[in-house]
Parts: sequence; C-alpha cells; structure tokens
Amino acid sequence: MALRRRKIVLKRAKKGAKRKKRKATILRETALSSITNRVATAQALQAPLYECWERKGLFEPNAGIGTVVVTRKTLGNQVLMAAFLVDVFCLGIKDAHCMLLNENEYRFRLRQIETHQNLSEIHPTCAKKLVKGARIYAETLGFSAHRDYGFAKRIFGDIQERQCPRSFTFGRDGKPMYRAGPNDTPQFSKKVVNTLTTNLGRDGFHFLMPVKGSQGARD
Repeated sequence: MALRRRKIVLKRAKKGAKRKKRKATILRETALSSITNRVATAQALQAPLYECWERKGLFEPNAGIGTVVVTRKTLGNQVLMAAFLVDVFCLGIKDAHCMLLNENEYRFRLRQIETHQNLSEIHPTCAKKLVKGARIYAETLGFSAHRDYGFAKRIFGDIQERQCPRSFTFGRDGKPMYRAGPNDTPQFSKKVVNTLTTNLGRDGFHFLMPVKGSQGARD
C-alpha cells in the first residue's frame, strides 16, 4: 500500500514538473516573439509610406467621429498600420493602435473599418495635420489622447504637416460638441459634460446623448 502511494506521488510530481517545463517554454517563446515583434516594428517605422485613409465626410455635421489610417510598407511586404479614431468635434483621439500585419491582414482590417464608414485617400501631411490638430484641440478642452497615441504617432516620422494645403476647423458651429458614442458609459458621458461645463460654462458647448432609446440634445 505504501509503495503504491509512493508511485502515485512520484507520478504526480513528474506531471507537475512537465507542466512547469511547458509553462516555462511558453513564457520564453512569448517573450522572444514579443522582442522579435518590437524589433520588426521599429524597423517598419523607417519603411516608406504606403497608404493613408480618412473617413469620408468626417467634418460633416452628422459625422464628427471617424478613423484615420496611416501605413508604411517594408521590403518584406509587411504593413505597419496605425489607426486613429478621431473625434474632431470634441474628444480628439478616442482610440489609437499600431500593428505590424501582412498584406491580407491589412486589407481585412480596412474592410472591418469600412463596415462602419466610407474611407477616402488622404495625403500623409494632411493625415498628420488632422490627427495632431484634433489632439491639440481636445487638450484645450481638458481631454487627453488615448493612452496608445504616444506610440502610434511615431508612424508619422518626419512628415511635415505644414505642407498640407487643407485647413481643418475643429468643433461644430464654433463650439465643441460632445456626441455620446455607443460604447460611452453614462459615467463617462457625465465626466465629459462636467469637464466641458467646468472649462467652458454651461453655454460653451453642445452635446448629444441617448435618452430612453433615442437621442437627447442640448444646443
């Protein structure tokens, strides 16, 4: 009986050791993959510009929020894609991410974006001017860019936004306008309105937000 228990204990110990070994291997492979990806991304930031896109009609009264995409393509045909969800009426950079993809993955990502908005080409200088301008405008209102903006903006490199011939006017009808998005919680919306009220006064901005299944407005 004691011999049998010892065999069971040894068997469990061996299984435990194998699990630890597998876990250690996975951790090493994950760390190596992460390092490799960071190196590849750093190299891709030096690659030639590829395509740039913006939401068509971004500044139209019923829009105001859309995606700006900037890409670079490596000699190995990998695409470094930075996507910025831009609120040109109020919040600036609501979301930002930058990732290294193959061509098929990149096209798939574009199709995903285009299920919610139509994209049109934009010159790289204007893409930078638009994104940077939206960030600066939002900061004057008391809002910070998305936490990943600092990395994603590196894709612009030495692009000179002052060479863009277009001009952008942020806000709507001369004032910021906060339009609550489908993913904005009531707590977040309240915080935005409170920030605008504190910085601009009750009459210094417009807002639109859902009320009982419809949209409530205050202009």
